[in-house]
Amino acid sequence: MSEVPRLVLAGHVTRDEVAGGVRLGGPPSYCGLAAARLGVPAAIVTVAPPGEPLLQPLRDVPGLDLHVAPAAVMTTFALRHEGGARALSLKARARSLAPADVPAALREAPVAFVGPVAAECDRAFLASLRARFVGVGLQGWLRTAEADGRVVPALAPEALDPPPVDAAVVSEHDHPDVEAIARRFVERGATVAITRGAAGATVLWRGERADVPASPATEVDSTGAGDVFALVFTLRLAAGDPPQVAARAAARAAARVVEGPGIGRL
Repeated sequence: MSEVPRLVLAGHVTRDEVAGGVRLGGPPSYCGLAAARLGVPAAIVTVAPPGEPLLQPLRDVPGLDLHVAPAAVMTTFALRHEGGARALSLKARARSLAPADVPAALREAPVAFVGPVAAECDRAFLASLRARFVGVGLQGWLRTAEADGRVVPALAPEALDPPPVDAAVVSEHDHPDVEAIARRFVERGATVAITRGAAGATVLWRGERADVPASPATEVDSTGAGDVFALVFTLRLAAGDPPQVAARAAARAAARVVEGPGIGRL
């Protein structure tokens, strides 16, 4: 890119094995596509095999820069539905991101969104970012994989003792103790949104709490909607919106995402 992106997105892009085939996933993928659709110059920092064919759609997006630090494997999840609930298995995990994986120029981006899926972005990585506003998706700090690959709730150190961030987003389905986790981040100064699907979201900040309704939508595929909610929530807070206003904008964006595959009708 000819100029420093306004937004840096960090975390694992993923290979998602679903009924009918394989697709590209991970918060940086959905957020990068959404940023491009919204006209926000952005760069993704991730780790994966550099020649991975699944990454090509990201390379082809105008206004989106892709920096892939080499890894032997691509983080891979198998997704299936059991009894109406989604079951997730981790089949492969790329190495964690390191501060050295972020090109020097990208450290000057004013906003960063970090979306771990398998605890690949730790406290030291966040501390290396120089963005004036940092948002995080908490999902990847709230789970682990058993020996058989089955993904179960767990708390990474960053969830027990939150690093200083400006915004955090978590789904009510990410962990049984999601309210307590959210409060810990609020106590460290973050504005937190707990997303609740069709029931909307709850926003917590500086002793305040507000419920924001979901925007009407005809759901086709909800995958990626939470990631895009987190991205827009982060961008609007970074732009100075009050928490409730930022959450309403994020809910509108998420509603458009569920109306199709990928980022839907955003």
